[in-house]
Amino acid sequence: TMCCNANDDCFPQEETKVQKWNLNYGTFAAVLLACFIVLCCIIGLFLYRFDMRKKRGNSVRMSAERRLEEDDKYALSRIGKDSLYSFFVT
Repeated sequence: TMCCNANDDCFPQEETKVQKWNLNYGTFAAVLLACFIVLCCIIGLFLYRFDMRKKRGNSVRMSAERRLEEDDKYALSRIGKDSLYSFFVT
């Protein structure tokens, strides 16, 4: 069948692919969202496993606090202890 608008533009009225699969758009959106969440979880697990494997190879581990302290000391040595910017680092 043909569908015409107020400007006499006529288009054939066809079923969309979602309608051909006997789904409504709400169900299709829910399935699409579920697939997206599953994909994000798979990627997250893959990255977690990769990170754990990478950390296992390092025999020397530095804590986050120690790295931050070293970064602060390095920044202070570069900009100077009497500088105005030192207040932002400490």
